[in-house]
Amino acid sequence: MAILKNVELFFAKLDPNKPNATFDANNPTWELQIRTRDKKQAKEWKELNLNVKPDEDDQGMFYKANLKKKTKKANGDPQNPVSLVGGDLSPIDPNVLGNGSIGNVRVYQYEYNVGGRKGIASMLMAVQVTTLKEYTPKPREDDFEMVEMEVVKVADNQVVDQDQFVAADELDDELTF
Repeated sequence: MAILKNVELFFAKLDPNKPNATFDANNPTWELQIRTRDKKQAKEWKELNLNVKPDEDDQGMFYKANLKKKTKKANGDPQNPVSLVGGDLSPIDPNVLGNGSIGNVRVYQYEYNVGGRKGIASMLMAVQVTTLKEYTPKPREDDFEMVEMEVVKVADNQVVDQDQFVAADELDDELTF
């Protein structure tokens, strides 16, 4: 196992109950993007066979790698979720891990040979957060506000007045477009 130290954490989907099913509904994944602005650290990741890609944001150039763990093993048995702990090893709620948090990431690496393609794969195993940038969702500007609600109880056997409804074909005759 390799431990990647002092990495920036982005786009964490680590909630054990809500893995990402966007690409595979039958075997969703827990995911994390790691980033660094340090070329030396990016080179170390590359030497560990991580798929490192350069990118750029408003602060300049950075390097990123995406790590995943499937929820099911190849034989269909369930996997343990990715462990998320603080510096003191106490569990952290994965829903509060915000972009730009800093931490250490443990990956399990193994050789693969599938369909003539050989290589070393990396599986996300655990994350230790050393600097937590806590995520708190902002209310949307166009969200509902709290209003009073009226509750009208209707019996199951209540007859609906059919005269209040207009037949669909009658409505079509009255509309002119």
